[in-house]
Amino acid sequence: MKIPRAPKSLDNIGKKFWKQVLSEYEFEETHDFERLAMAAKCLDDVSEVEEIVKTAGRFTENRYGGVVEHPGVKTIRDTRMLFIKIIRELNLDISGPESRPPRKY
Repeated sequence: MKIPRAPKSLDNIGKKFWKQVLSEYEFEETHDFERLAMAAKCLDDVSEVEEIVKTAGRFTENRYGGVVEHPGVKTIRDTRMLFIKIIRELNLDISGPESRPPRKY
């Protein structure tokens, strides 16, 4: 099956993710492709904000002189959570082995 082209709005990381997912999974519904595009965009957004936080530092000084977490850190956290939710909606969430043995009672 021919892999549909990635949306033009995606950057390199998002396009790579798009191609990788579509090489492993088949989607039939239009809304699944839209969700995949949203997930790929999340990866692009996280990458962009991570670069900003890397340059500016994880912590910054607020207007009162106190040290606070860079606002980008919250954006990264929120966008990663959105990515995880989209992946679960697409049923791409692969759970690993259980980390503890099953209960015996």
